Amino acid sequence: MGKTKKTLKELEEERSALEQEAYDEKTKLLNKSQFQELLELQNEEEPEFVAEIVEMYLADAKVMLTELSKLFSEEKVKEAEDGKPDYNTVRAVLHKLKGSSSTFGADGVQQKCEELREHCINEDLDKCRKGEGSLEELQSNVDILSEFLAKYTAKIKEIYELSQEAKADE
Repeated sequence: MGKTKKTLKELEEERSALEQEAYDEKTKLLNKSQFQELLELQNEEEPEFVAEIVEMYLADAKVMLTELSKLFSEEKVKEAEDGKPDYNTVRAVLHKLKGSSSTFGADGVQQKCEELREHCINEDLDKCRKGEGSLEELQSNVDILSEFLAKYTAKIKEIYELSQEAKADE
């Protein structure tokens, strides 16, 4: 027996459920008003707009996380004259990631950037690397957001394609 095709209404309900998950106060994946503004910019002339913005944000975030990982690496710390990471560079990278996350509406990532920045100000390398407010936790938050956004953009693409089919059938 073949898979039954979902209706537009069912897909919209699934999209809505995903949004509620993202806006939940516990997960703090996305800021509702900022993300809604982004969604409103997508139209029929640019059906891939949100997916492209998501892709750019995540690519930039991953580059910055890689840079932070290198700055906190044992090798880099051992190379330093004072045996410490370059906290000024770390804070600059965090500032950039926090800014792009703020613009995108990624409140959880933004919050973790702030927590890691505090550990950098205190020059607490162990807390910077692992535990609450660490690079490890920031990376995890970005990974969770990335997985969510992959599901969400796939869902809006599915909705768009089904709505196009419905228009063609009219």
